Amino acid sequence: MSGLEIDFETRSDVDLRRRGSYNYFASPHTRPLVGCYSLHGGPVKRWLPHQSCPPEIVEHVRSGGTISAHNAGFERGLWRILTLRYGWPEARPEQFRCTAATAAAMALPRDLEGLGDALGLPIKKQKEGKALIRFFCLPRRHRAGEDPNGLYFNEPEDHPEKFEAFCLYCEDDVRAEAGADRRMVPLPDSEQELYWLSERINDRGIRIDRVSARAALALAAKAKSQLDREMRLATGGYVPGTTQPGKLVEWVQSQGIELPSAAKAEITDLLEADDVPEHVRRALEIRQEAAKTSVSKLQAMLDRASDDGRVRGTFMFSGASTGRWTNMGVNFANLPRPRKVFDDAHLRRDVLLETIRHGTPEALLLAYGVELGRPLHLVSDAIRSFIWAAPGHDLLQADYSGIEGAVIAWLAGEEWKIQALFDIMHDPTLPDMYRRTAAAILGLPVEEVTKKHWARQAVGKPAELGLGFAGGVAAFVTFARGYNVKLDALADPVLAMADPERLAKATRRYERELKRGGAHTDTLARDTWIACEIIKLGWRAANPKIVAWWADLESAARSAVRQPGGVVPAGPVSYLVAQGFLWCRLPSGRCLAYGAPKLKDQVWAKTLLAPDEWSDAEVMDRDVAERRARAGEVRIEGNSSPKVTALGVNSTTKKFERFGLYGGLAAENVTQAVARDLLCNGLLKAEAAGYPVVAHVYDEIITEVPRGFGSVSEFEKLICELPPWAAGLPLAAGGWRGKRYRKD
Repeated sequence: MSGLEIDFETRSDVDLRRRGSYNYFASPHTRPLVGCYSLHGGPVKRWLPHQSCPPEIVEHVRSGGTISAHNAGFERGLWRILTLRYGWPEARPEQFRCTAATAAAMALPRDLEGLGDALGLPIKKQKEGKALIRFFCLPRRHRAGEDPNGLYFNEPEDHPEKFEAFCLYCEDDVRAEAGADRRMVPLPDSEQELYWLSERINDRGIRIDRVSARAALALAAKAKSQLDREMRLATGGYVPGTTQPGKLVEWVQSQGIELPSAAKAEITDLLEADDVPEHVRRALEIRQEAAKTSVSKLQAMLDRASDDGRVRGTFMFSGASTGRWTNMGVNFANLPRPRKVFDDAHLRRDVLLETIRHGTPEALLLAYGVELGRPLHLVSDAIRSFIWAAPGHDLLQADYSGIEGAVIAWLAGEEWKIQALFDIMHDPTLPDMYRRTAAAILGLPVEEVTKKHWARQAVGKPAELGLGFAGGVAAFVTFARGYNVKLDALADPVLAMADPERLAKATRRYERELKRGGAHTDTLARDTWIACEIIKLGWRAANPKIVAWWADLESAARSAVRQPGGVVPAGPVSYLVAQGFLWCRLPSGRCLAYGAPKLKDQVWAKTLLAPDEWSDAEVMDRDVAERRARAGEVRIEGNSSPKVTALGVNSTTKKFERFGLYGGLAAENVTQAVARDLLCNGLLKAEAAGYPVVAHVYDEIITEVPRGFGSVSEFEKLICELPPWAAGLPLAAGGWRGKRYRKD
């Protein structure tokens, strides 16, 4: 190993989790307590604040040597304090390497404790260290005789034995980091360059209109108080306020209406029904409005904003296993979508924000009307507008048009779709892909499905966005609800236009799924479920090469696990098992990693639905099938191909666990990874051309430029310049320029 492995323990009066590391290090009360390090794989040594910087570190850093740390952004932030207050040599950002980013790129746990467990390291992060961190790093309560408003810590010199244990904990962290570093494949130079770019973007931050945000929070508090009163009136006092969903469910059920929970989807479904009494409908609408999460997002922005109003440090490099970034503190990737009524109103954002700053809930209703002006909804609609450019600057943004659809068509060789996308790029007046998809599914002439045709939004858009990764009815329902599609309204027209053979197939599928309790058979009406299945079948019929590619990916991964060391292609990607991982080489040359791949035996089995009635045969894990067969629940019909399983970090639970790599999931991973690589290409081109990036979201790049610099058309063209590996991929972008952030 070559380089400096280092870890520090620090203390501060700033809440690191809530305020972020940039505010943490801006506090004059932040200071290092101990630093431990290893140079070039040598013994772990200790530094304390009363000592000068070790000469070997001075020489290493001044000569340009690398500095490795776990979550190195933290050490890099502390390094400024070390330089200014403790005489340490200045280090360039490009000297830092992050072992957490390296772990994430290999689909290993990002946290050091989990990483040590996953790699089976002999020295791991000590779990006991959490108590010592709370003891030394966080402010303590004042004691008798001390100023109640003072700031106090447990001082190392007052607790020498505990502090020695704390130092040993820090030393073991270095050993664990170094041990993990030795076991992992380093980031390639191209990814290391992107890591440094990510850190520069974090340093720049994105500016928040704090005055308007604070006013919006005050407005929201008044609106919620009014909604609490309205809830009491609507329910006759049974539900005291909007923050008691359990009481609301009890009350709704007491009115003879079935409501399993107060979850967003449950309330949305119930509000779509025509037979809900008006007083129940009003209570549900009140809960729906009060549950808007935009207020918490504004508070998070204010908590994370530095003194100059810029939110920094929110982008986590390789936060997802596909290489995509995720957000910390403020989730810019998940800002709420505005209501249609808001988009249609085309409001002037400066006037709206002025109204929010000086208005009341009543003033918003008076200015914008009962539907548009509902305060919490309106604040949520305008959430992006609280992000704005610095004085004398503009935000200049562009996002890639339908990038995942373009990428998967290119990867799978779906020629008709690739050609259609190129045609649309050259002539934007031609029918877009949502219109074409809806027409193909419903068997309509594409000219009949206009921009305003119901099927474009209700069928084409959710199908095109939700069915590309082997999803079925559940996937379509999720995306349709996300775009406020009224699912029950689909049934009659879709069934009326359905091909008889497809209708019969969808009906048989529904009957099977109903008997086995399949997805949404208990929440959707029969005809609605069948209509969604018809849409799925229609999409797959229109995209046969994408469907075939799912199977190719699954087969290639299986063959690679069977033949370690052999390269198995699947279109423009290939799989290889080496060093205990299944690697998927992308067209860019970057690899996705799947840990400890194995094959798990599967069989064809039928499930007992009723006495003497069996389901159609389906693939089932052999161990599950044999256990259920012994209980008389299934009947094994024969062997099936084994499935690939691997270890990875569950994106929801964050646990490192084994999962099945089926064709649809493999397609999703590859597609999103390639889309990410195209985004990275755009980020690098933007930076090189003088467009400083301040934020990015999956398919979107946001820059902040001086007024008069550059142009939207130049920027759109710039970020769509394809790298050599992406030749022939239909990539287009659309953008805007303005003072405040928006979503076109």
